[in-house]
Amino acid sequence: MRDFQAQQEESATTDTAPAPVWLQWAETLAVTVLFLGIGAWNRPDDPFYINGSFPWPVLAPLLMGLRYGFFYALVSALVLLGGLGVGYREGWIPLVEFPYAWAIGVLIFSLLAGEFRDYWGRRLEKLEVSNRYRQVRLEEFTRNFYLLKVSHDRLEQQLAGSSSSLREALRRLYQEIAHARGRGLTPETAELMLQLLIRYGQLQIAAIYTVDNQTLGEKPMARIGAFDDIRLDDPLLQHAMAEKKLVSVQNEYLQKLNDLNTDLLLAMPLIDSRQNVLGMVVVKAMPFFNFQPKTLRLLAIIAGHMADMVQEQLQVPDPGSAEWRQFRFQLLRAGRDAAQHGLPAALIRLTFDGRQDAEMVAERMRQLRRGLDVISEMPASAETGLAILLPLTDELGQAAYLQRLDDAVREHSGQALAQLATVETLMVTGEAEPETWLAQPRGAPSK
Repeated sequence: MRDFQAQQEESATTDTAPAPVWLQWAETLAVTVLFLGIGAWNRPDDPFYINGSFPWPVLAPLLMGLRYGFFYALVSALVLLGGLGVGYREGWIPLVEFPYAWAIGVLIFSLLAGEFRDYWGRRLEKLEVSNRYRQVRLEEFTRNFYLLKVSHDRLEQQLAGSSSSLREALRRLYQEIAHARGRGLTPETAELMLQLLIRYGQLQIAAIYTVDNQTLGEKPMARIGAFDDIRLDDPLLQHAMAEKKLVSVQNEYLQKLNDLNTDLLLAMPLIDSRQNVLGMVVVKAMPFFNFQPKTLRLLAIIAGHMADMVQEQLQVPDPGSAEWRQFRFQLLRAGRDAAQHGLPAALIRLTFDGRQDAEMVAERMRQLRRGLDVISEMPASAETGLAILLPLTDELGQAAYLQRLDDAVREHSGQALAQLATVETLMVTGEAEPETWLAQPRGAPSK
C-alpha cells in the first residue's frame, strides 16, 4: 500500500513539475521568432498583418502568457514589437507611420493573458498546498484509525474471552475450588487457582509455590508456560514476602528501589484473613494490556479469597453450624477486602419474635439470593435472628435489596417486613466491627 502511494506521489510530482527556466525562455523566444518567420514567409509585404483582418503574430505572446505567465508574455510582446520597430526603421515594412495603436493593443492583449495565467496559477498553487496538507492529515488519520481499530479488536477479544467482573470472578472461584479434593494447598487446588488467575489475568508464564514458615518451596505446585526455577534471593520475591502484599516491577520502579535485578513481573502472596502466607504466585510474562493496576488489584483480591477458601476450617474454628462458620468466614474476608481494597459490603440483621416468621422471611431471602450473598441463622439465643452478608454492595444496593425483600414478604404475607422483624444494617469497613455489631442485642446503637 505504501509503495503504491509512493508511486502515485512520484508520478504526480513528475507530471506537475515545471520545465527548467532556461527552457521556458528558450521556448518563448523560439515561438516568437517562429511566428515572425511564418509571417515574413507567408506575407513579405506585411509580415505583422497590420493591414490584415487579424494580427496573427500576436498569438506568440498570447500563448507564452497563457503557458508561462506575465513576464514571458511581456518579453514575447517586446520581441514582437522590437521586430516591428526594426522593420519600420530599416524600411523593410512599407508603413507611412509607426502603428502605435496596434503595438499598444498587442502589448495589452499579451499582458492580460499573462496576468490571467498568473492569477489562476496562484490559486492552483494554494489549492495544491491545501490538498497536500489534507493528504498528510488523511494519512495521519488513517494510521491512527488503524491503530485504534487494532486496539479495539484486541480489547474486544480480551473482554469476549475473559470477563474481568469481580463478582463473576469470585462466583466462579467458589464454584470450582469448592469441588477440589484434599485439604490445604494441594497440587489439584494449586492448578485450579492458577487456571483462574490465567483466566482473569491472561498470565503467560507463571507458577504457584507453597510457603511454609516464610520459606518458599523448592518446586512449584503448578505452572504455566516455559517457567524456569526462580532465585530465592530475588528482590521482588523477598519484598513481597516481607510486605505480605502483591509487588510488581511497576510499583517498585515508582518507589525508586535501587536493586531490581529480577526476572519477575510480579510476586503475589496467597494470604488469608489472618495474615498467614500459604503460597506465592510468581509471574514472569503477561500481556501488556493486562499489566495495569485494575487487573493486578483483581488478581490480589482473588488470591486472598483463594487463600481463605483453602484455610476455611482453620479460619473460623468456633463452635456452631456449618452455615454460621461459612458466614463468619465470608464476613472476615469482606472486612479485609473493605479495609485493604476499599470494596463495599453490607450486613443486614433481622430479629424476629416468632420462628415461623423467621422461616418465611428466610425462604424469601433465599429466593432473592444473588451469587455471592451469604445467609445464615444467628446462633442459638433468646431471640430468633437472620443475618445476610451482601459482598460488593454499597448503601444504594443495600437499600434496593431491602426494598425487594419487603415487596416479596408483603406479596406473600400481606405484611411489611418492618412489621415482622427488627431490621438493622451496617456497612462493613473492617474486620472487627461486624463481629462486635452482631454480638449486640436488638436495637443497640451501632458505633
